[in-house]
Amino acid sequence: MISEEPADLQATIEQTDSGEQQYVLRALCDHLSGIREELSGIRTLLEAGHAASEAMRGQAQAYLEAQQARTQEYLEQVQIEPEPDFYPFVELPAGTAPRDLPDGNRLFTLPDGMILRTTDDQRICVIDAGEQQVITPGPGTTIEVAPGRLYTLVESYLRSTQEAAGISGLPAGIEPTAMGAERFAVNLPEGIRLDVDHRERFITLINPAGPIDIIGIGRIDGIGETIAVRLLSGGAKGFQCGQSGHGGLIEADGTIHLGLKSGLDLVIRFLGEAVDDGAPGNGCSGQCGIDCVERT
Repeated sequence: MISEEPADLQATIEQTDSGEQQYVLRALCDHLSGIREELSGIRTLLEAGHAASEAMRGQAQAYLEAQQARTQEYLEQVQIEPEPDFYPFVELPAGTAPRDLPDGNRLFTLPDGMILRTTDDQRICVIDAGEQQVITPGPGTTIEVAPGRLYTLVESYLRSTQEAAGISGLPAGIEPTAMGAERFAVNLPEGIRLDVDHRERFITLINPAGPIDIIGIGRIDGIGETIAVRLLSGGAKGFQCGQSGHGGLIEADGTIHLGLKSGLDLVIRFLGEAVDDGAPGNGCSGQCGIDCVERT
């Protein structure tokens, strides 16, 4: 803060008797007056700089507020499109239009005109060029909707429950997966895969060492190993697999009591009535499209 000139300095000079001292005081007074003028100039410069700084700050603040207003106005005008929901597909081509159906299923119209529709039994219905075809997912979560045209399904879409699969005794945390119409699969400990086919009323055990066991009241077959079968009273059957070590009992109504070599005991109950393999569209070839021959 710059002080004003001392008011009593001139009076002090006038009260001095000595001419020499008066001269010195006069010189001192002039010198102080010069300093005061210099300080006054500095104050003027500082005030001007401060004023310029405040002006720049105000201009910058006004510019930022204007930019924020314009940005907010732009965001309000732009409608952000939500990400398309292709569930149960992981991804479909860009431009695909999904639609929810009243029955809970979903329909997808692809850019090339192909239509995909989910079904109640976790399969996919393909409508293309006027032709309709129901596709069973697999292997895994992939599905081939046209030759060489593969898409991937969300795993949870194929996940099922023990009750729906008719399997009792599964370890905690292991749930079956729906593989198609009344067909389920579950990966058991030690790398064993169990497939349950309610239409054919048999199970398939795929062992990691190689042997495959097909077990049902109407069919007991071992591929890669021998299965010993014994008839029991009331139409039941007992079985013992030679290499894999699995064994169990099949009741007359088809219920399978399966004891795995690992000590895990499962009960598989088939739902509904058995299908007529002789009817068109039924049987193994009707589901997988392969004209196979059953061994006896």
